Amino acid sequence: MIGNIQFEDLDLNFGYSCMHDRLHYYSEEENEFRMEVRKWCEENIQPVSDKIDKERNTTLAVETLRKMKPYLNIVIPEEAGGLGKGILYRTIFGEELSAFNYSIATIFGASSCLFAGPIIEYGTSEQKKKYLTGIADGTKIGAIGITEPTGGSDAIGGMNLRATRQGDYYVLNGEKRFITNGSVADYICLYAVTNDQVNRHRGISAFIFETETPGFQVIKDYNHMGRRGMPNSHLRFDNCKVPVENLLHKENEGVEVLMFGLDGERTFTASQYLGLARSAFEVAYKYAHKRIQFKKPIYSFEGISFKLSEMFMDIELNRIAMAQIARMLDKGYYCRASVAAVKAKLADATVKITQDAIQVVGGLGYSEEYPLERYYRDAKVAQIAAGSTEIMKYLISREMIGMWGK
Repeated sequence: MIGNIQFEDLDLNFGYSCMHDRLHYYSEEENEFRMEVRKWCEENIQPVSDKIDKERNTTLAVETLRKMKPYLNIVIPEEAGGLGKGILYRTIFGEELSAFNYSIATIFGASSCLFAGPIIEYGTSEQKKKYLTGIADGTKIGAIGITEPTGGSDAIGGMNLRATRQGDYYVLNGEKRFITNGSVADYICLYAVTNDQVNRHRGISAFIFETETPGFQVIKDYNHMGRRGMPNSHLRFDNCKVPVENLLHKENEGVEVLMFGLDGERTFTASQYLGLARSAFEVAYKYAHKRIQFKKPIYSFEGISFKLSEMFMDIELNRIAMAQIARMLDKGYYCRASVAAVKAKLADATVKITQDAIQVVGGLGYSEEYPLERYYRDAKVAQIAAGSTEIMKYLISREMIGMWGK
């Protein structure tokens, strides 16, 4: 017991059970899928989530990921052993995973979404069969290789990894950093400069890179304040030979592949923010109804109930927006500005929600007795990864000119 609350009284399963489970803006099939995934996470992820975070246990996180075999193939095409369910189902899955463990959800996203997505869209039938089958059954792990020491927000302009054509191979030299899954990946969807005589937007190509290639080196994994247990790596490529048939799409047209991949990444990461925010909300909501001060639950004070109302508004409205955007993407609509908008809004909202949840719970929220401090640490990266909030605003401003002119 802490104060006048016993932990078991809160029933903290972090599964969003205090809000409606079957959302009216999803179909019955989609809601059934959500509940099925939630049950799986309760049984398989919740028992190990704290251990992964406290120990920075990448091995356990990856082992848990491999157990997801029934779900790893959600967006993989049927011809490659997948279900071909589409982006909306992927966002439902991302939200449920992140409600239990943000690190595992990020490992999944880098492999089954960020690596697989560009291959699904641009890969040849041979590439899909060879590289997606292992992702679908969990025997292989993928990653995406964009960021470099010289390129962060300016990922394209700052790219310096070189791929030089030599006969039947491209020879790669350079580095990548902050690569999710980099040290555990079997394959990387890798971007490199193939023509340095033109503007980078017309001189970059995408490759499917196998990490067993001689000359590939993991320099180190970074230790981050959040997402502990998720491998995030600095990589080096020293005269690595990539077969010509591993070129993805067309030479010097890799930016098209990259931008497609980023839209998919930002949609998935937005779903992760929802899962993280909702679990923080749930802890705070339940605590506020159990915690007695001044002879009544603290929820009865407007300073607390209004704060929780604002959390609900951010979660509910952003989820409705994200569900609609995911449906549009599944139908093939171009909605880059909308993707950037929901990604940026949810990133900021999630940081605020996790912060306010700690404020509601007070000193216990700041302690490791509750998972709120983990949620807060995990949340901050939302404003940085997959394009910072500032870059999202720049992207939106550019898209607005394209839509409406100057």
